[in-house]
Amino acid sequence: MTLRLASSSDGPALAIRDHLVPLVRKRGTLQVQRDAVRLIVLQAGELTIEHWTPFNDPSPAEPASPGYRHALSQQHSVPDLPYGLDVRHAGHRVMRLLWADSGAFKVADFVRGPWEAEAFGL
Repeated sequence: MTLRLASSSDGPALAIRDHLVPLVRKRGTLQVQRDAVRLIVLQAGELTIEHWTPFNDPSPAEPASPGYRHALSQQHSVPDLPYGLDVRHAGHRVMRLLWADSGAFKVADFVRGPWEAEAFGL
């Protein structure tokens, strides 16, 4: 069994992610789609929300086999966290959250403040 330390910011950060990701996917603008990254951005008042995903067609030089990709992912000692969400308020990053389909996640940055109410108000 793996022991994971939980931060007091994990719950609020995950709740904000769960609220914002559907909004960004629905109302955001595609900014970048190349290599392994697709970036969608939503600007709402003082908030800038950036969401990236690994959904991209493989390049012609990249093997397309799902089995090959799975084998590569098993070679990493730290689980890949291919999804991400950055939230900026008035130009300052107040949250960065990374996660994977497996449920693994990492709250890289989380600054509590009035921006949280603004995010939930969207």
